[in-house]
Amino acid sequence: MGLSFAKSVKFGAVRFNFSGGGIGVSVGVPGLRIGTGPRGAYIRGGMGGFRYRKSLGTSSSASRVPAQQRFTPPSSPGQGPIPSTDPNVVATVEHETKNVLELADASGDDLLRSMNEQRNKTSLWPFVAAGLALLLYILNGNSANWNAAVVPALFTVFAAFTLWVRWRDNLGKLTVLFFEPDAETSALFETLSSAVQDASRTQKLRSVANTSQYADTKYSAGATQGLKLVNAGFSLGQAPGIVANIEVPILTASKTTLAFYPDRVLAFQGKSVGAIAYKDLQAISVPSRFIENESLPSDATVVDQTWQYVNKKGGPDKRFKNNRQLPVCQYNKLHLSTPSGIDIRFMGSRDRGFDTLAHAIGVVRNQR
Repeated sequence: MGLSFAKSVKFGAVRFNFSGGGIGVSVGVPGLRIGTGPRGAYIRGGMGGFRYRKSLGTSSSASRVPAQQRFTPPSSPGQGPIPSTDPNVVATVEHETKNVLELADASGDDLLRSMNEQRNKTSLWPFVAAGLALLLYILNGNSANWNAAVVPALFTVFAAFTLWVRWRDNLGKLTVLFFEPDAETSALFETLSSAVQDASRTQKLRSVANTSQYADTKYSAGATQGLKLVNAGFSLGQAPGIVANIEVPILTASKTTLAFYPDRVLAFQGKSVGAIAYKDLQAISVPSRFIENESLPSDATVVDQTWQYVNKKGGPDKRFKNNRQLPVCQYNKLHLSTPSGIDIRFMGSRDRGFDTLAHAIGVVRNQR
């Protein structure tokens, strides 16, 4: 994968332009664009071979984009799924219980404080939509003498205005990040990004919401533990509410989303965001025997067989009808943790599928 740091990114009709002097913002349509940047405001247009640009004044430091931020990089036993309301479960441990606002620098870091304030702003568009809907209802009740096209036209205008207000709400909650890492940091970040892409090819990728202990293994296909699995995702892209000049590795678990930036990891939970230093992030990839009771992924390695209900000798318990034979697979578990209490776990169907990612996080961690 070739790593590149973009000079501009778009958010709807707004384009953020990055340069060594700072961040500029412009808005417009093909042929006409108005913007402001480190060298001041301008208007630019053109058609065919004709190009036009005019400065509209010099921007002061107070008029620059407030969201601009500049970073300088610093030198078990068998397991199976948990059936719902299982009386065989004797104890359950919940994962991802740490609130990201409790992380060490979530309140003391200016960027994080600003991001949390922006993300918790009240959205205006629901109130606008409700008000315009009520107004349209009133107008529609008094439209007996109106042209038939008036009400549909008003509805279109009101809907367009509501969408515009919603777009403004989202823009007001947006954070813009600009990175210019050195060659060493770029190489580390490219290795990490490639490792996430490799792990994302796992056919069955899940997040472990909690782990339970079974009282009697004969009712759990011989498994001593049960896992509550939910959908997860590994990708390269933009974190929620952030526009940056680089696509970053993103790991989505049951409650928490981790976005790996060149200088640190941002952790998102709903409208809250915290930060994790690479030196505090521990990543462990371990093999895990997993009893699969769903469709078998194509990349799974089957190492044994068991039964849904087993007897003391490990064979099928004949007291139960429709006792299915189940494959025991060699899956892979990724455990991400920090001393402050972050506990995020993923399960993948590909044997050793997380090894490269765990190693890459370890390399970045040791360099910080």
